[in-house]
Amino acid sequence: MRRQAGGRLARWGLLFLVLIGMSSQADSPSHIGYGVNPAYSGDSGIADMGFDWAKVFGSPAGRLPYRVLRRVHADGSTLGELSGWGAELENTARTEADWIEAWEIGNEPNLDADYGWNAPPSAADYTQVLCEAYRRIKGADQKVMVVSAGLAPTGRIPFTWNGHQGYCAEGVDWCAGYYQDEREFLREMLQSGAGECFDALGYHPYCFAAPYDAAPGSADCGANDFCFRGVEAMRDIMLNEFRVDKPIWATEFGWIIDPDDAGRPECLGDPSLAGRQWQFVSQQEQAENLLGAYEWAEASYAWMGPMFLFNYGFYSYPSCDQMGFYDIKGRAAEESLRSMSKNIVPARYEWSGLTTFWSEVSPEHPLETRLTLQNHALEPLGWSASIASSPFFTLTLDGDAGSFHAPLHLSVNPDGPDLGVFTGTLVLTVTSALPITVEEPVQNITITLRMVEIVWRVHLPLITSAG
Repeated sequence: MRRQAGGRLARWGLLFLVLIGMSSQADSPSHIGYGVNPAYSGDSGIADMGFDWAKVFGSPAGRLPYRVLRRVHADGSTLGELSGWGAELENTARTEADWIEAWEIGNEPNLDADYGWNAPPSAADYTQVLCEAYRRIKGADQKVMVVSAGLAPTGRIPFTWNGHQGYCAEGVDWCAGYYQDEREFLREMLQSGAGECFDALGYHPYCFAAPYDAAPGSADCGANDFCFRGVEAMRDIMLNEFRVDKPIWATEFGWIIDPDDAGRPECLGDPSLAGRQWQFVSQQEQAENLLGAYEWAEASYAWMGPMFLFNYGFYSYPSCDQMGFYDIKGRAAEESLRSMSKNIVPARYEWSGLTTFWSEVSPEHPLETRLTLQNHALEPLGWSASIASSPFFTLTLDGDAGSFHAPLHLSVNPDGPDLGVFTGTLVLTVTSALPITVEEPVQNITITLRMVEIVWRVHLPLITSAG
């Protein structure tokens, strides 16, 4: 539309800014994470292996040099204090938002052990706890990942107890306690609505004596599918039975070495190792299988997220505790994993904001806007900004650096150009708080100033839904 004004053509226009969304995201095959369950989360050996994740069991009290999964305790008693527990969790998640990339809610709740549910397992009860945690944590930190408790592989249990399939209970045939087949527990979780209360499913695909590539249903996996690839059945239940298309995180997995192979033959009779002899592998087999599992998941499981081997640094001489023989520190597996080629998920982000100005000649005030760093990474990101050019107007930055919490404020003040289109350039650089690659860390953003004779301001009606 045009209008004659003072013998010259004036333009209809709106005083507005054009929204941009410049993303660093590109197609990338990287999806898994390389993680450990360490005895000490500050152990420098984690980063020396080139791993980018560690799992912690309490507050790290500050930023660690890798991505962090924090496990919180939850068991049968949590239900009785759910609101207070949730409020405390929300406050902690808010306080530690820049330290924690993901939260794991409980541990092995399909077991009644004191490190599991510590009561006869109930998927419905656990789902209540999980959903409370999800609501609270997301209320404090929207970008953080919430991972359901890693389910323990129990094998196929042929019994039904109190209407629960695949359930062992005291007094039932050969059962030694209360626990549920992890596949049936997952089904009951999803039937109870758990699929809406996690960003990733936690699972413990312990591998027992099976090689990493043993297929479910094979002789190597055995009748219970005690093998790494048993995770495929969990994925099938989620996706094909319940249409829940979310990642699986292996929050614990590993192989236990033969104490004799570790130079500790006296440990073979230790009570903590009772019943585990059939699971023993050599140090070399442990190394080969851990390497193979990471490579298999990267190549074959687009839905697999971070994988946390168990464990790093738990061995303590002269103890014969079984956890020390899952340890890889100082053993062949550590060197194997240090040398492993890794495809680490880079930090990703997107700039959003308003970059095109319409202005009449000689405006009364500078034109202002802000650009916001939308953090698609789990870890904190920071930015810095500089002006590369602004030949026909003054471009001013209110600060030249900040975190993703703080937008970049800028203003444009025309320096007297007549009608026309004029541009300037900002250089924006994004950095990660961790030694992790940032995808496309530097972007040039064009600021456009369109000088017109008249800017017509139009007020649009507000339209709301009657519903």
